[in-house]
Amino acid sequence: MGTPQRAVVLVDCAGGGELGAVHDILVHSLGSPAVLLRREDLGRAAVTIDLDTGLLTADGRCVRPAVVWARHSSAPAIVTQADPAGSVTMLEGASWSAFIAHLTAAAEVAFPGEAPVGTLQLRKARKSGVQTPRTIITNDLRGAGTRREIVKTPDFRLFEPDRGKWRDHAPVMAGGRRPAGGRPVVVQEYVPHSRELRVYHLDGGLCAFEVAMPEPAAMWTDPAAVTVTPVECPAAVAAAVRTLAAAWGLRYGAFDMLVRPSGEPVFLEVNPDGDWLWYERRAGWHGVSFMAAVMVHESFVRAGESVAA
Repeated sequence: MGTPQRAVVLVDCAGGGELGAVHDILVHSLGSPAVLLRREDLGRAAVTIDLDTGLLTADGRCVRPAVVWARHSSAPAIVTQADPAGSVTMLEGASWSAFIAHLTAAAEVAFPGEAPVGTLQLRKARKSGVQTPRTIITNDLRGAGTRREIVKTPDFRLFEPDRGKWRDHAPVMAGGRRPAGGRPVVVQEYVPHSRELRVYHLDGGLCAFEVAMPEPAAMWTDPAAVTVTPVECPAAVAAAVRTLAAAWGLRYGAFDMLVRPSGEPVFLEVNPDGDWLWYERRAGWHGVSFMAAVMVHESFVRAGESVAA
């Protein structure tokens, strides 16, 4: 049968299309062998990972995973992002999540890398010398304070399968506070700023977009009102992003940053599974997809050189 080919393996559990774009560039433009497992393939494709050899067999094709990039591979994300909604049980989601973890462990290089979970990012960012908003987590919004604040439900899209309810969980200013009681939410001070940026960290490379929206929830309530412009990443923001990515061992991440009128950057969060196609479409510029594919291709080549040596 011969020696199995080394290949890039892309696993897109959310169906957003980002890794599909990377796969097409890898195969058709950069000449890298690649396997794409899409959300609809989970449960339909015949797949096997050999824990002794690390080999992956997908629909009869056997490869050695050299680089693996899995997006939204946690059990809750797999269950919530299933299409149609409710078609994947928690047991099935947990089983697929474990499968992907073994696949990632067999790879020479894995994306996106590690990052603190949720609001733990803020504490660790401050320890690295990066500014963050003052933040509390509470289920008592009446006692949250009197300053201008934003109320958030982190990662609500990974836990709410009904997209019609996403608006109910979108960020709101303190004036639109929800009733006290119930589940804890994040309450964050409003940071006066001159710019809001979405910065993609791609293994050291950066792509930045300036984002303008009339209110914090506009991404979900009025996306047509959101403007996205590709920009040069300010030096102070680039330094903060690279500092955090290096500290956390994060190869890829979508960073949300504010820039104070003084020019100082403020870190809001980083999403290791952050989407980019929506931002590209709004901006009319598709550089993130290309840079992401180049990032994976270069990792594939370097890993092969290391194995050969």
